[in-house]
Amino acid sequence: MHRPRSQRVSIHDTAELRAHAALTDLRLGVVADIARALSTQLTQQQLLELVLERLTHALDADRATLFLVSDDGLELRARVALGADARDIRVRFGQGLAGWVAVQRRSLNVKDAYLDPRFDSDWDHATGYRTTSLVCQPVLDSEGELLGVVQVLNKHHGWFTVDDEELLHTIMAMTAIALVNLRMHGTLMVQNVEILEAHRQLEERANEIDLLYRLEREAADAVDLDALVTGLVERVAAAVPSSLVQVGRPTPAGGLVVHRSQRTGRNGDSRGSGPLGLAQVLLFETPAGMLGRVLQAGEGLDVCVLDGEARRDAAVAERLGFVPEAGVCLPLIDEGTLLGVLGVYDRPGRLPCLGDSDRKLLELVAGQVARAIGLRQQRELAEREDRLSAVGRALSGILHDFKTPMTVASGCVQLLKLEDDATERAQLADQTLRQLDRMVDMSKEVLAFARGETVVLYRKVQMVDFARDAAEVVRQVFAASPARTDVQTSYRGPARIDATKLLRVVQNIARNARDALADRGDGHFSIDMALDADTLVFTCSDNGTGVPVAFQHRMFDVFATTGKKDGTGLGLAIVKQFAEAHSGTVAYRDTAGGGATFEIRISRESH
Repeated sequence: MHRPRSQRVSIHDTAELRAHAALTDLRLGVVADIARALSTQLTQQQLLELVLERLTHALDADRATLFLVSDDGLELRARVALGADARDIRVRFGQGLAGWVAVQRRSLNVKDAYLDPRFDSDWDHATGYRTTSLVCQPVLDSEGELLGVVQVLNKHHGWFTVDDEELLHTIMAMTAIALVNLRMHGTLMVQNVEILEAHRQLEERANEIDLLYRLEREAADAVDLDALVTGLVERVAAAVPSSLVQVGRPTPAGGLVVHRSQRTGRNGDSRGSGPLGLAQVLLFETPAGMLGRVLQAGEGLDVCVLDGEARRDAAVAERLGFVPEAGVCLPLIDEGTLLGVLGVYDRPGRLPCLGDSDRKLLELVAGQVARAIGLRQQRELAEREDRLSAVGRALSGILHDFKTPMTVASGCVQLLKLEDDATERAQLADQTLRQLDRMVDMSKEVLAFARGETVVLYRKVQMVDFARDAAEVVRQVFAASPARTDVQTSYRGPARIDATKLLRVVQNIARNARDALADRGDGHFSIDMALDADTLVFTCSDNGTGVPVAFQHRMFDVFATTGKKDGTGLGLAIVKQFAEAHSGTVAYRDTAGGGATFEIRISRESH
């Protein structure tokens, strides 16, 4: 009995749906099998054999090959080739279809390989195999780096479909994650073997090996780079028998900031064999002593190779207080960049000179310290960029809204001058206009700073007039402060400068001085302007608390602050930016008797 046509179509469609569902179940099962395998403890060879076996079955193919990038990065090598003889297959980048995919990072789906001019038939001729259809895809990690190329050959029924390509892509994405994890695991295993070997050879120094872990924890807990280095120095000093441990880091100005942890003397021994003292931070104008030698040469230095006079000179240069008899200075290098120097001097109760095992341990410590410092610097750089971007967006919105009412107010004040008012009111209106114009200019400068722009508008200015404006700025800053202020200039001639920017410099330095003088009843702040040859010199001094030594090497960094309640870390950064915009410099020194002195030097005829 014949069924109606509509019923026959329904049965036909149902069969197709069942077939499609069966294929879907098969492929989902393959993906699930591979996902489970990736969570087990497999070697790379076992993992790839399993993946290619399941992949070949799921795609109804004859064989599959996975080429991995060689260790030297110059070619592709087949580690696994299901369905083929056990051979080491090597393919140059650009050779054949796999080499083309490796170079172009693009997938290929070919119905007949021999019709594609990029196909290399040498392997077919050598093995007697006949390649027809194939699908070939690059295998990339999460960073887009090429790990290898997968190639699936000869679909049993028809050609490879878009669904086949998507399944292949999904499976190889999972495989790429596993490959990266295996490589990372291998790297960690190698490092652990080195640490365990050092521990086996130096059993009596178990606490010193444990230091590597403690340094990692110190790096994770530190709030900033200075705290990190101080913590690392204290950790090393507590774990490594020594009289002194210090880390020296170069400063942008060419100096050297040294974090030091030293043991106190015992029984008249100036070398230090007692308990550890508090960590110190010292600032050197130029690299000094043994630290300076290593920083300039980029190579380690054993103290024992120096004669007595050289050791004495180095001790004086580094302000040690004793002459080291043994020790080592090692460069701190991370990813090829010299970040500083680790110095460990004297080892009480040990041989005068360091042995190979001692040096190896300290080299491990130096590597750990260098990695910690390098990671912290990268982190702070990223945080700084994020904060700059956020501050720029915030300031742009706030100052844009602020400028409009100020412009309206300026127009209203101009209308006041048209009224029949007294001379005093006209003078007051002029003064208000100057202040409003200054506020608008300041908003532009802050916006430029947030965007990273610095446009200097040079104008001919009489220094007498500039000194008067500077005195007014200082008076406003100190309006609620009992401190005395004094602004004077010994040079009364003309200069080509951007007065608005330099008044901003005066304002920022005056604000810092006001905060430093908050607790003094006899506070004093002065600005002296003079001409040295053809250079304008602005000397700003106060008798406040001064700048801490540990902060001096980064006081001009963006967002660097000593912890002021309302500090943003932009004040001195703007001072430096505007001084350098005039092709000038800004320098700091302690005021004689206590306090801070900033000296800004710019050309009288700036261009």
